Formats: sequence, structure tokens, C-alpha cells
Amino acid sequence: MAVSSTPVYVDLTGARHDMATIVEYTDGKKPTNAYPDRIISPLAPGLCCYSKMEQIGNEQREEGWSFIYKRCKKCGFTVRQVIARDPQVIIKKGSRFDYQEMVGGQN
Repeated sequence: MAVSSTPVYVDLTGARHDMATIVEYTDGKKPTNAYPDRIISPLAPGLCCYSKMEQIGNEQREEGWSFIYKRCKKCGFTVRQVIARDPQVIIKKGSRFDYQEMVGGQN
């Protein structure tokens, strides 16, 4: 049976939200790099991922976050690595609650 997963984040209320991404995580399809349209990635990294990850494309910005995609040259496992949070978003929000939301923590 093929397993598939959509990335999610959990907000401070405990609600789960799907994250927009071009990466489809599944063990039911062959890993494929069709960047910037679609990337098919295995659900879990392999031991090869620790030394074989490479950046795909350029840094991107979305909703105050800067990120890049990294993909293993050997097995195809892919992640969206957050590089930075736009400081203007932090300044506008300015509270501990919003900082915790930004880093994905809980109060």
C-alpha cells in the first residue's frame, strides 16, 4: 500500500494546517525532480541524505519566510529549508506570542 503525506504545521491553538508546497511526499511513486513545478520525494530520508543534499533553484520568499528546496542526489528525498523570517514581520507583530508562532513553538 502506497503512503502519501502532505506537510502540515500546527498553530498555537493546536489546529493543523496544510502547507503549500511543490513537494509531494509518497513512497508510491518514483522520486522525480520537475522543479519548479513539482518534486516527488520519498516520505523519509535515507542515510545518503546527510552527505548528498543539493540546493535546487534559488531562494524564494512566501508570507514573510525565505526558503530553499534541497534534494538528495541519490534517493530524491526533498525538504524546504527555511533560511530566514522577514524582520519586518517580526517588528510588526512584536509580541512573545507571535514569536512563538513564528518558530512553531508553544507558550
